[in-house]
Amino acid sequence: MVRVTADMNRLLTLHRLIALATALLGTTLLGCNDSASNAGVRYGGQAAAVPVMTVPATLTDLRETLTSVGTTRALKSVSVYAETSGRVTAVAIDADTAVAEGDLLLQLDDRDETLAVELATVKLADAERLVTRYTTVNARDANIPESQLDDARAAVDSARIALEQARVDLDRRRITAPFSGRVGITEIDVGDRIDTSTLVTTIDDRSLLLVNFSVPELYVDRVTRGTPVDVRLWDAADAPVSGEIVAVDSRIDINSRAFIARAAIDNAADRFRPGMAFEISLSASRGAFLSVPDVAVQWGADGAYVWVAEEGRAAKREVRLVKRLAGAILIEGELAEGEPVVMEGVQSVRAGVALKPLSDNLNPTDNG
Repeated sequence: MVRVTADMNRLLTLHRLIALATALLGTTLLGCNDSASNAGVRYGGQAAAVPVMTVPATLTDLRETLTSVGTTRALKSVSVYAETSGRVTAVAIDADTAVAEGDLLLQLDDRDETLAVELATVKLADAERLVTRYTTVNARDANIPESQLDDARAAVDSARIALEQARVDLDRRRITAPFSGRVGITEIDVGDRIDTSTLVTTIDDRSLLLVNFSVPELYVDRVTRGTPVDVRLWDAADAPVSGEIVAVDSRIDINSRAFIARAAIDNAADRFRPGMAFEISLSASRGAFLSVPDVAVQWGADGAYVWVAEEGRAAKREVRLVKRLAGAILIEGELAEGEPVVMEGVQSVRAGVALKPLSDNLNPTDNG
């Protein structure tokens, strides 16, 4: 009887242990189901949406400052040479002074040429008198052959041409300024004998200075005639001088991948000289790009992307970074201007999850 009672007690204890284990297992499973349910609510469940802060993607003009170095040249510049050889009889060159077009710079001995002009003048007058005489005689019914009259007229034409040639030769003995500008130094003195290879002087019209400089090919359609530039002396602290682009080369250099632009600088105050080195700065646009906060850009296995709110749910858009700015990034991609981009709360966002923009709560017209 005692043995039977002990067996029953052990059986009862076993049943109690099984019941306790069953209860503990049920509690554990219930806790797991609650956690799974809460996760569903946080990450896409129907009961709640992920709170995020969004900002619209804005279109921003990307402007960059280009800096280059160039050497100036005068608007017009010429090295003056004599057109003929001869002995110098007068020098009218004062270095770095203004000359007007046609002013005398150098005079060569012109006695022979002066005499040639006088002789040609006499021959022309004689030929013209002969034609006049023949014409008068024919008017009195004289019979001077027409061929003889034609020869006299041809002699007049030849004499006129000879006179013009003599005048050209005489004019070449005077070396004059081809345009208004500033004359340079000369090494010629009175009495020197010069020829056509002798440099007389230089003349520069430096009222306007031109500067050639290189521009990367990326800006070939952005840097055009009329683009403003700032110019200052290389490594100088002076305030820059304003100018503008007046010419752009038609080709891209295949080695430097750049093209030449020419800027014009007003030098009416005569502060600068041809040959000076200048630093040229200009602001050029690379085009318009979408701007988003830098914290909105995420990185994945396929590169950069952003989350956007599309009909209340998160959509992933792959983008390409163009340039980093202060607190923002310019991007390209399948993104339209004005689309709301998630900038805060991105850690909880997954594709397709419901979003609740916090800006809705900040709307002053919202009474909820």
